[in-house]
Amino acid sequence: MNLVKPMNELALNILKDAIDREKELRISVSKIGKANVIDMGVKTQGSFEAGVIVSRVCLGGLANVTLTNLSIGEIMLPAVSVSTDYPIEACIASQLAGWRIQVGEFFANGSGPARALARKPKKIFEFIEYVEYSNEAVLVLETNQYPSEEVVNYVAREVKVEPENIYLVLVSPSSIAGSIQVSARVVETGIFKMYTIGYNIKTIRYGFGVCPISPLHPDPLIMTGRTNDMLLYGGSTFYLVEHEDDVKLKEIVEKIPSSASKDYGKSFTELVKMYGWEFLYKVDPSVFAPAVVTVNNIKTGTTYSAGFININMLKRMLIP
Repeated sequence: MNLVKPMNELALNILKDAIDREKELRISVSKIGKANVIDMGVKTQGSFEAGVIVSRVCLGGLANVTLTNLSIGEIMLPAVSVSTDYPIEACIASQLAGWRIQVGEFFANGSGPARALARKPKKIFEFIEYVEYSNEAVLVLETNQYPSEEVVNYVAREVKVEPENIYLVLVSPSSIAGSIQVSARVVETGIFKMYTIGYNIKTIRYGFGVCPISPLHPDPLIMTGRTNDMLLYGGSTFYLVEHEDDVKLKEIVEKIPSSASKDYGKSFTELVKMYGWEFLYKVDPSVFAPAVVTVNNIKTGTTYSAGFININMLKRMLIP
């Protein structure tokens, strides 16, 4: 599907408003080389609203993102709610952290609409048949460090945009904005799981999800564990799809939640303490999915649901 406006333009409109409110949002704006750098939580404190903004930017300006709350037993946590009428464009062509950027000693997971210009990963863009052209590029970098001018030049080459028209949004997993934007990936996580198990995600028409936001920890590694636990054991999603076969759809839905994985029940917060970053290679990739998935087939009117919120696992992470 080709949109009326490129996602990079939609995201940049959101970002320009944030730039105008730099002090209020506790963010900072600077230049590296000729590129525009917006720090929402690396060297800056950031804010709840900055977390909502970076989430909307990640989603290419094609989703509503709001803050709410959820109860985990007797513990009340902030939570994020995401809804989109363009689930494939917003979640897969933009929000998916599908661009691993490594230049010298700099490393970041890249997401946001600039991915659609670089077409990373290419295989997914070929499948969803999404193409975007833009003279401006907006890229969100999950990182704990500032990029160098060498990184800027690499991004410019990949997206084919002049450095002065590139906007790099920096956010650390250990910041409030970083924690929010990970939980805001709840809808995308479910869609990507559907893609990996062979479901035709192009039949998904709408997406909605709610996920608790992880309390902060100064160690980015532990924060990675916590934010994953929030998604896997506390995230809930709802999708509206058009599917011809209810029997097959029911079978698919049962395979989507994190509880369908053989590694379900492992606390990522505990795994990172044991293995460090290597934990990513020690678990079944299919565990990366929301806790609860509900799918409404608008062709037949049927609704299927699978999974559950695992309060005990979440409490293990929250209460040492």
